[in-house]
Amino acid sequence: MIVRWLLFIPVLLVAFACVSVRSGYSLGAEDTGTTKNVTVGSELRLVLPADVDWTLESTNTTALALKSTQVGNVGSSSMRTWLFDVKQAGDYVVRATGDAQCRKNVPPCATPTVRYEFNIRARQS
Repeated sequence: MIVRWLLFIPVLLVAFACVSVRSGYSLGAEDTGTTKNVTVGSELRLVLPADVDWTLESTNTTALALKSTQVGNVGSSSMRTWLFDVKQAGDYVVRATGDAQCRKNVPPCATPTVRYEFNIRARQS
């Protein structure tokens, strides 16, 4: 049994050596109007409800490069996550504008548009 574990340890070391770990920062609706200090080379996650049609705008799409988008559940809530790479130092704004899906109906529902604004301050490490 001990010999089997000793043979398994190098396999684990190789597997963990292949994993890339990056520092990351998260933003959500509760962060609107605030400034998030981040480091160039890190990842920034924006998490908002998935039951809304979102439009994102950034004041510098080169500095905050969209890497991926996904939808998943957090508890009983469906959430959409955007993952950005922070590529350049500077001060940027990300705006999220969301409309309820029923706004596409004829006639549209009266649910108001949701707007969030996130200030990002990216600095070199």
